[in-house]
Amino acid sequence: MTAEKADEHKTKTASILIVDDEKGPRESLKMILGPQYRLMTAVNGAQALEEIEREAPDLVISDIRMPGMSGTELLHRIKDISPATPVILITGYANLQSAQEAVRGRAFDYIDKPFDVKELQALVEKALAESQEKKRHQRLVQQLHSWSRDLQDQISELDQKAAVADLSAEIIHDLNNPMTVLKGYIGLLEDSIESSADTSEKDLQEFLEIVKSQVDKCISLTRNFLDFSRQADRNWEKTDINSLIQDTLFVLRIRMTKSNVESETSLQSDLPEVWVMPTALQQMIYNLLANAVDAISEKGDNDQGLIHIDTRLRENEPLLEEHPETVEITIKDNGPGISPERMERIFTPFFTTKEKGKGTGLGLSICKRVADKHQGQLKVNSEIGEGTTFTILLPLRRNRPESTDED
Repeated sequence: MTAEKADEHKTKTASILIVDDEKGPRESLKMILGPQYRLMTAVNGAQALEEIEREAPDLVISDIRMPGMSGTELLHRIKDISPATPVILITGYANLQSAQEAVRGRAFDYIDKPFDVKELQALVEKALAESQEKKRHQRLVQQLHSWSRDLQDQISELDQKAAVADLSAEIIHDLNNPMTVLKGYIGLLEDSIESSADTSEKDLQEFLEIVKSQVDKCISLTRNFLDFSRQADRNWEKTDINSLIQDTLFVLRIRMTKSNVESETSLQSDLPEVWVMPTALQQMIYNLLANAVDAISEKGDNDQGLIHIDTRLRENEPLLEEHPETVEITIKDNGPGISPERMERIFTPFFTTKEKGKGTGLGLSICKRVADKHQGQLKVNSEIGEGTTFTILLPLRRNRPESTDED
């Protein structure tokens, strides 16, 4: 290949395979499309399949009426080996039956001979553009799957290496939360690709930012576990609780939509910032909200699910010893409620209110532990048929908390 031909090959990035048993139409298409695209040709279906096996084209343009293997048969064979490759069918014998066969065979489109040059060029551009977009989405989904598998491998490794059982369970539980978010957005992108739905650049960028943040969170959790030390005072930060709640609701929005659950908030606008361990507290709020979604889903009726989240500052009524000011967070759902028998054991490790196989029994015990680490409280009130309310009480400290072994 000469240097000139090599440069031309690089410039013409999209490749098109033209399949027609007649030389005239092949040459005509080469004249129209040659200046813009890399072209390959085949005189029948069998040769076309050999070309596709040798170098998968970005687009196939095929005549319908050919001896041996027809264009419609070739279309089916191409879709079996390369479903994402768009195929445009061309014929000089246009009729309703041939159009229906093209549609049933999942052709990108159908055009008659003699074809209009501008119409053909526009159709080719559209097919290539949509094909590239689908391939880009598929690469993204493959990358997300790869991340998800890597994270699952990390969890398995952490489980094997853990020296302290309760710490291992807590870290693994924390890792599962961002992994659930990753899987949700993987599913959303997959649905978009399978249904050929349009996903705007803005939405795609938003999904990627969420995925990146959750991957970063997994990496941070893994590093914290492997490099674990008792210097937990570094984790304390002055935090906007309302923003923390809004961020958590945003992460859960896909799961809530799929479960027909809505959220309402009544967040005190002038709520002061609170000294907390933000990662642990957000995991706690996430667990409680996710449990509420699951509980509503288990009701099994068609009623709209609702979760209401409140925040407020409780002053001059010491709900916690030694702390006259307390920040109160309530999470209330309209789920089925919890029986008194189960309420007695709700914070017990490995006890779960969920169906067998759907819960580890670690979530609420970890939430209780997070509340204790903040010298706060986690309370629950529930009645069968009336839903469940969890209340988080956090002391409003004026200064950064001292590091303790319990932290």
